[in-house]
Amino acid sequence: MKKTTRPSIDNLFPEPGRVLLTGGGKQFVERIGIEAIRHAVHSVMMGENLRTQTEPLSRRRIAQISGALVVLFMRGYLEIDEFTKNISNMALDQITDANKNDRGKIWPAQWLLGLTGKSVQNVLRSKPEATKAYITDFEAAIKEAADRCREEMGDCRLTLGFVEDRKGRRAELDWEGITRLTTAIGSQTLTIRGSDKSIYGKLFERLILGSFLSILGYERVDPHRNTKSSGVFWLSDSSETRESDATLHVQPGKLARFDIGFIGPGNSEISKDKLSRFEREMEVFGGKSSSVTFIVVDRLPRTGKTENAAKRIGAEIVQMSMQYWPRDLARRLGTRFGIKHKLQDLSDGEMDNYLSKKLKSIAIQEFLNNVPNILVGQVREPSAEYLLDEE
Repeated sequence: MKKTTRPSIDNLFPEPGRVLLTGGGKQFVERIGIEAIRHAVHSVMMGENLRTQTEPLSRRRIAQISGALVVLFMRGYLEIDEFTKNISNMALDQITDANKNDRGKIWPAQWLLGLTGKSVQNVLRSKPEATKAYITDFEAAIKEAADRCREEMGDCRLTLGFVEDRKGRRAELDWEGITRLTTAIGSQTLTIRGSDKSIYGKLFERLILGSFLSILGYERVDPHRNTKSSGVFWLSDSSETRESDATLHVQPGKLARFDIGFIGPGNSEISKDKLSRFEREMEVFGGKSSSVTFIVVDRLPRTGKTENAAKRIGAEIVQMSMQYWPRDLARRLGTRFGIKHKLQDLSDGEMDNYLSKKLKSIAIQEFLNNVPNILVGQVREPSAEYLLDEE
C-alpha cells in the first residue's frame, strides 16, 4: 500500500540536529556540552590558543549533525516510497520554499545535493538556470559511484540500527543510499568547518570576558534596566561611534571597556582599528563617565605600532598568548582604578587551580542569554539565494 503523505526534508531532520544549526547561543552551548565549553574557557585563560580548544568542539558538532543526517535517511527509507529517487527533488523543493536565511532548512537540503554555501556560489555561479543541469549531473554521478562501488567491493548493505515498523521492515541502505549519505556528511563537514570560526569567536568573546569579570566578583546586569552605579558589568555594548565587548561600571563616573579579538600578529591593523573606535568619555545613565579601554588580543606584532597607538589614547593591551594573562589584566585594572583582588597576587603555580575552581561556580551559559540567532543560525547565506529563484 502506497503512503498517502510525504514528509518534507525538514520533517525528517531531527530537532537535536536543528538546534546545532539554528539555536540561540545558550541552546548551542548546552547542546555541545557545557563542561566542554567551560574547559575551553579555562584553557584560553591559561594562555592556550582558542583554535586549539574549539577543534574538539567542532568535532562534537560535526559528529552530532552527522548523526542527525543518518536519522534523516533512516526516516526517509521507512516513511517514503522510493526515497532515493525522490530525495533530490525534495531537497530542491525545500530550498525553493524556505526563507533564504534559515540554515535549519537550507543547509540540510544543500547537503543532500552535495552542496555547501560556497559551492552553490562557485558551481552554479549565480545562475538559477544552472540548477536543473546540476541536479541531472549530480544524480548521474551518484549512480555511477554506486555502480563502481558495487562492482569493485561487492553488494553490501548498511543497516541503520534495528528500527522496524509493525510489519518488520527495516531501514537499509544499498550502495546508492550509502553514497548519498556519505556525500551529505562530507558537504556538512565542509559547511560546519567553514562556519565554526566566526561562531566560536563571537561566542567566546562573551564567555571569556563574562567569566573574567565574574571571577573578579562583579555582577552582570542588563544596562537598560540597571540602577546600580558600581560593581556591575554588561556585555556587547555598541553604537555607531563606539563599541565594546564588555563594559565594567567600576564606580560612579568610572568605566572600563573591553574589546577582545582572537587575532594574531598578521592582523595587527585590526588591533589598531579597534583602538580608533573608542572615546575617552561616554554617556551612561544620563551622565558623563570617563573610560579606559582594555584591548585583549592573541598576540601583537613586533613593530610596536599598535602599542604606540594604544598609548596615545590611554588604552591598555593584553596578550592572551602570554600565560596567566587574566592576572595581568586584573593588575592593569588595579593600576587604573585602584581595584584590589586576590587574582592579582596569585603565583604561577596557584593560577590553574584557582581559575578552575572559580569557573565551576559560574553558569557560563548564562552569558549567552538573549544572544540573537544571528550568531549560530539566522545568518544571511548569500550563496543560497540562487537556488531560491528556481521555478
